[in-house]
Amino acid sequence: MRDQVLILNFDGSYSAALASKLRAEKISAKILPGSTSAEQIMNEEALGVILSGGTTGDVPVDLDGQLLRSGIPVLALGSAAPAVAALLGGQVQESLPINDVDTLVFLPSRITEDVHESERLFGTVHPLELTDDLEPRALYEDKPIGLTHKTLEIYAIGCQLEPNDPDMMRLITQFALNVCGCTRWWSEDSFISITRAQIQEKAGERKALCVMSGGLDSGVTALLAHRALGDQLTCLFVDTGLLRENDVVSFAAYYKSAGLNLEIIDAEDQVMAALSGLTKQSDKANALRKTLQSVLKEAGRRFHYSLLIESRSSDYLFSSSVPSKAASVLAEGVLTIAPLEDLFKEEIRRVGEALGLPQQMTAMQPFPFTGLALRIIGECTRERLHLLRWADAAFRQEIEDAGLAKRMWKYFAMLHEVPYRETDQDSLVIVLRAVSVSHTGSDLRAIPARLPYDLLERYTQRALKHNPMIKKVIWDLTPDLSLQEAEWP
Repeated sequence: MRDQVLILNFDGSYSAALASKLRAEKISAKILPGSTSAEQIMNEEALGVILSGGTTGDVPVDLDGQLLRSGIPVLALGSAAPAVAALLGGQVQESLPINDVDTLVFLPSRITEDVHESERLFGTVHPLELTDDLEPRALYEDKPIGLTHKTLEIYAIGCQLEPNDPDMMRLITQFALNVCGCTRWWSEDSFISITRAQIQEKAGERKALCVMSGGLDSGVTALLAHRALGDQLTCLFVDTGLLRENDVVSFAAYYKSAGLNLEIIDAEDQVMAALSGLTKQSDKANALRKTLQSVLKEAGRRFHYSLLIESRSSDYLFSSSVPSKAASVLAEGVLTIAPLEDLFKEEIRRVGEALGLPQQMTAMQPFPFTGLALRIIGECTRERLHLLRWADAAFRQEIEDAGLAKRMWKYFAMLHEVPYRETDQDSLVIVLRAVSVSHTGSDLRAIPARLPYDLLERYTQRALKHNPMIKKVIWDLTPDLSLQEAEWP
């Protein structure tokens, strides 16, 4: 048996939180789709399964009921709890929309030890009618919304993990440790050691290729693969000419000093030709994707490889806005390994720190594959790229000098082309954006950061003096962007 817990994903935000919280408790956890069959789950040979539902009125319908008769311990959370109750013969009463904070009472069981009641933020509550085989374990206003089976190790609680939630986290860890028999072994160092051995075993004598983007995920992936494979690994980096100031120089200097066999492909001319005349953001993104695929496909022909190391992480499971990896064109007919596929961004950051990545690399902002191209509203030209690099670097410098960088998730400059004073002459406007992340239940929102006025004033004066084409500086305070919207551009 594998010393880990499986999480069946019926709600992406909650599943991600559960996995990262369990691993923070040094308990190994892996996420699988909610529709995974009982047979596939049993093949994973995990010690237990958590069914991660949401807090809305939607009850999962694609859960394989055979899992409940397999003998493996099961904990159902949120909307997965009434689904389990129904499969075990119970009845689910009409749902109650609550959307308020109230008290949940816990009755004694192996997972509710020392947790008697808890203040919870309830969305929708599903009261249950239980059979003789089922016992109530959680009560909302004397109505059962949680249960245990009398003879099977099956538990269900009709609420979910909240931010800063020691009560629910205690239940979950007691399920993993006391019911499933897991041990606290997971750590960044153990992950590195196990992953290195797995890469070596799968690779054998194969020559491997790893495409690097300049970001954290691909950097950590490449370092892990390098430690496992050494000279068997070649890393490719495409210089599109769309990166920020000094990005390429610092990237190449560090990874070459770390011993990686790094090939840098200069594709700036191809990229600029593909972007020529395009003004729509979608057209520019499509042109860049096709160009990167073409460049990588051509580069792949020069290398004899039969293994591709991919930098795919768990974050890609829950984001529909992330474009397909251009590196996928290299994977046709070869073995692929994605060593970070079970980890989230913060976990990858900590693994990077354990690998010795410098702080400026582990703390780098998210940066899309389109680079600066979509941060120019209008045609992307070399002149405008040069100006935006300065504008973005100057803004980042102001924020970092003020000691505000760690308070924000993302901060950057954009360049807009607008007519100026009803003349034929086009002028440029710099738009500044800085956001932090707000947590509300499972909902993550990007909200405008509050920057000091003197910082904005100082930056504006610098920008207007820097280039006469810059006519205005605008501070974007648009609220309530989702993280996916804030990620683009």
